[in-house]
Amino acid sequence: MTELLLNIVEELADGFLIIDNSGKILFFNDVFLKTTGLRSDDILNREDEFLRNLHLDDGGPRRERETLIADRKGTTHPFIVSSLVVESPGGHYTLVRLKAAQNGTESGPEADSLALRQMFYNIHDPLFTADLSGTITCANPAFYAILGCNVADPLPNVAALYAHPAELEDKILRLVEADSVSNLESHLCTPSGTSLRVLDTSWVHRDERGVATGYTAHFKDVTQVKNLEARLKISERSYIVLFETILSSIIIIDPEGMILNCNYYAEKLYGYSWMDIVGKHFSDVFQVTKDAESIAGIIARVNSNKGRHVETDVPRRCRDGTIKFTYASYSALTSATGETIAYAVMERDLTERVRLEKKLQESFQQIRETQSGAILGFARLTEYRDMDTGKHLERIREYTRVLATGLAVFPKYSDYITADYIEDLCLSSVLHDVGKVGIEDAVLRKPGRLSPQEFEKIKAHARLGGEALKAVDREINRESFLTIGKEVALSHHERWDGSGYPDGLKGEKIPLSARIVALADVYDALTSKRSYKDALLHEEALRIIVSEKGTHFDPDVVDVFVQNRETFKRIHMMDSFLERPGSANRPVKAGKEKSGT
Repeated sequence: MTELLLNIVEELADGFLIIDNSGKILFFNDVFLKTTGLRSDDILNREDEFLRNLHLDDGGPRRERETLIADRKGTTHPFIVSSLVVESPGGHYTLVRLKAAQNGTESGPEADSLALRQMFYNIHDPLFTADLSGTITCANPAFYAILGCNVADPLPNVAALYAHPAELEDKILRLVEADSVSNLESHLCTPSGTSLRVLDTSWVHRDERGVATGYTAHFKDVTQVKNLEARLKISERSYIVLFETILSSIIIIDPEGMILNCNYYAEKLYGYSWMDIVGKHFSDVFQVTKDAESIAGIIARVNSNKGRHVETDVPRRCRDGTIKFTYASYSALTSATGETIAYAVMERDLTERVRLEKKLQESFQQIRETQSGAILGFARLTEYRDMDTGKHLERIREYTRVLATGLAVFPKYSDYITADYIEDLCLSSVLHDVGKVGIEDAVLRKPGRLSPQEFEKIKAHARLGGEALKAVDREINRESFLTIGKEVALSHHERWDGSGYPDGLKGEKIPLSARIVALADVYDALTSKRSYKDALLHEEALRIIVSEKGTHFDPDVVDVFVQNRETFKRIHMMDSFLERPGSANRPVKAGKEKSGT
């Protein structure tokens, strides 16, 4: 190739490409790059593919031929290619000229053909043309892509692509009969082993005589859509099976509380049929009383609690008017966008459990009442030896309850004084003087002041009672109300300043139970008539107890007593009236008292 030839090619207005005798690109001018919209490295990096697209060897040299070349964005454009072989002493060279096939003024069959070819190569769905034997004669890039092949790779026979040969046979028969088929669902298997689902639309090619020579096929890949449909059908079927067979009532309601659906177990549980309740408001069907929380209130709870709310022992009205109790779980049902579209009310029947629990509670209450009566009767064995005590034990129990309940609101006692603690303390408080069964009558029922020796004998009742209850408590092998009872019996005569008996305990070393009962016992002793003294008025007893705050009594217990002084007064007046009608409000002259015993 002479320098003159290169200069001529460089100056030409058309795009030129020179190929050497080994089939490699030797030269191309700037016009060639501008015409194709490519850069030098775009051509040289895919040289073999680029030369194949020029179709230089399909039937020998021709004056002009059509071809499609993709630009840097992948869009193909039609071009007219002509070539000329030039012989030289150093071998032959192929001179290729390239020009755009359309410039906006071309028309006619040739231009239409190029437009169709451009559409064929640029459409995103797979297209191919095959003869009647199944040999693929032409295919667009999308067809290569769906098969996972490169454009340079040989294409398989159409028959090799069909997973089920009967589908291809059916398609050919339809084409012979009607010249075209539309959206036939077919199953393909690519050379790489990938399974595809496509919608096949094909039409027949005929020659001038009307003889069928082949067909063009258009595939619409619906693999992902069909997979999603199959998964949706499986999910739907699984949902229906689960919805109808799960052993819980499920009722679906809309955001307004209207019933949309219910399962078989809901019908069985409540006695309603599907037709009875669908379209009705949930509260109108199932709410037991008008003051019960409506489903609107429940929905508000669900929305404020991340789409879920749970309740137990929920009453539901059945069709026959009976009431069932359920464990109810409410859940928000959301769409793909996160919007709440409905609510599921899932319930399990707890009616039998609630009934058994109620019976059990009634049994416990009966046992508790029997136990309380037995303990009170046992405690009265001691009190009956003193004919002046009357309803002392019942009052002690009520005073103790008032004090313990008042102390429970103090932060320092809130974790310790529970409802069970209060019940056990009230039950065991009547045993505070049980040790007096060991004191002889001559001392216990002496009408006057006791001698020092006699008082020492009286003091022994605290230790005797504590040891007796301790022995019984050991036999039970667990903590019981007697655990508190032994504390009360042993320590209810201890004093806050440490001057009490039998152990001289001081401050909070005295059990709380004993500190409570100590004040209750003294108040009742002060306001009750005994053989050795008259009863004091409530106001006088109040003054005495307040004066001994921090010495005889726990300051906290005294504070609660003062706060509830009117309650103490009412209890005292009621019992006094029951014992001696008409005497409850009569002033009583103060006399000597033995509050220390």
